[in-house]
Amino acid sequence: MASKISWRIPSLNASVTETSLFQAQLKLFYLMLGANVYKGLIYLFDAVANHQGDGSNRAIRLMVTSIIIIFVLRRFPKILTWGIHYAVIATILHVYYRVFNTAVGTDVVALQAIFMIIISAFYGLGKKWGTIYSIIAFASLILYHHIPYRFVGLQPLPENLNDAYIVINCIVIVMAHIYFHAVIFGNLNNSKLQSEKMSQLAQTKSDFLSTMSHELRTPLNSVIGIASLLISDNTNTQQKEQLDVLKFSAEGLLSLINDILDINKIESGKLELENAAFDLERLLKGITAAMQFKAEEKVLQLNLEIDDQIKEKMFLGDVSRLSQVLYNLVGNAIKFTEKGQVKLSAKVLSIENGDHSIRFEVEDSGIGISTEQQDIIFEPFLQATANTNRKFGGTGLGLSIVKQLVVKFGSQIKMRSELGKGAVFYFDLLIKETVKEKQESINTTKNGEETDLSQLNVLLAEDNMMNIFFMKQLFKKWNITADIAENGEEVLQLIKKKDYDVILMDMHMPVLDGIETTKIIRALKDSSKANTYIIALTASVSDNIIKQTKDYGINDYLSKPFPLDDLFQRLVKRQQIKSL
Repeated sequence: MASKISWRIPSLNASVTETSLFQAQLKLFYLMLGANVYKGLIYLFDAVANHQGDGSNRAIRLMVTSIIIIFVLRRFPKILTWGIHYAVIATILHVYYRVFNTAVGTDVVALQAIFMIIISAFYGLGKKWGTIYSIIAFASLILYHHIPYRFVGLQPLPENLNDAYIVINCIVIVMAHIYFHAVIFGNLNNSKLQSEKMSQLAQTKSDFLSTMSHELRTPLNSVIGIASLLISDNTNTQQKEQLDVLKFSAEGLLSLINDILDINKIESGKLELENAAFDLERLLKGITAAMQFKAEEKVLQLNLEIDDQIKEKMFLGDVSRLSQVLYNLVGNAIKFTEKGQVKLSAKVLSIENGDHSIRFEVEDSGIGISTEQQDIIFEPFLQATANTNRKFGGTGLGLSIVKQLVVKFGSQIKMRSELGKGAVFYFDLLIKETVKEKQESINTTKNGEETDLSQLNVLLAEDNMMNIFFMKQLFKKWNITADIAENGEEVLQLIKKKDYDVILMDMHMPVLDGIETTKIIRALKDSSKANTYIIALTASVSDNIIKQTKDYGINDYLSKPFPLDDLFQRLVKRQQIKSL
């Protein structure tokens, strides 16, 4: 029987990196029960050989009980916890019986039994029961001096058998510690490896999304740009309406790509907030004006309320991310409101040492949200109901991004709503007032038909043929005759032959990319060429690319697809500087 039990004792050479805590506890219990069988055999031999069988019943009971528990655990492993409790309590009773016995007392075997109680209780039952059972077991060594009662009848083992008993206990104690040390540190190491794999997977996902973003945004730059050009030049009402739909759909796809990238940035912890001066009143009015068209389409009133204490003041913060939050909230409010109004408001709650506590609130008279649904609408890719998704569309990313951006701002998005009675979304931000700077006066009109840019020497570095076609059409509209380079080497060849006022540099080009090309330009001996003004035009929104544009001397940055007026204003400014 003992041979059948021995194989259950865990091998010290076995791999334990995949061993669960439960499996380790089970093997530890098998180890101790198997040891009980061997100790029972020793005890039985001594009882028969030296004491005319006195004590053999106790030995047989120990062996039979241990074997029964082993087979029961093999059949019903889920009762392991109760088995450990039983074994620990039985061992504690044995310790007290041994310590308070006139023939034995606090010998080595009793101390070893206490150590095994500690091992079994802590490793098998956890910190709480480990502490309780350990205190009870150790108490026997103190109570022995204060309680006069003693047991009789336990015969001490002969010295050679007693040593064997001690050796078995030592083996059990050492093996238990070695095994659990291997399990714990093996699992920690495995967890570290898994963490590294997850980190690599996260980076792979991030790189994939960045690459896909570039590949999707590059053609969208052409689609949105050419649609904008056609809309501005077209006088046919029906065609303009069709072009508006085309541009709106392309911008919707761009918005979806941006949302997915933002979720990825937030989840990977790569989203960093900027801290720049901005005009809050102007921002709020701009958002309302931009969303007015959508509101008018649904015959809704879009109202704006701005606290007088905000007007004509400049604040410090990340204006683009605050805009994103408010655009999402106002857009959602319009989307889920069939009649009535949507209101955006900003109210000062308190002012202290220039720090303004401002409550931003978006209220609508739309479909409302039930209490149950309010718990899930801020989760990514989830909407209140499946019916909502079918009727109103969308990915369910907007509010998730809002929630996480507001947390980045150091606040929390909150809401009040009842089904059928509209909703109110609000959050409080603490933002610091700053000195209002004088804005430069640039004499331009939007898209610049009245501004002559024909004297501006422009070099376009771009390898995508559709984007080259689009930019040529754009330059024609602005009276610019630009040189074209399809890779970095062509840029370097052209700049040696001619002086340029501005280089529009794509970051992803064959042969030599935008970063490497810029580094070579900045190292040119001719200072006038080395200091050529460079604007990065890239469909990539990777944080690494954006950082590199700043680190390697690129003067400005525009992300594709870019609003035509943003590029126009930059070129006008270069024209004015050239004219000075």
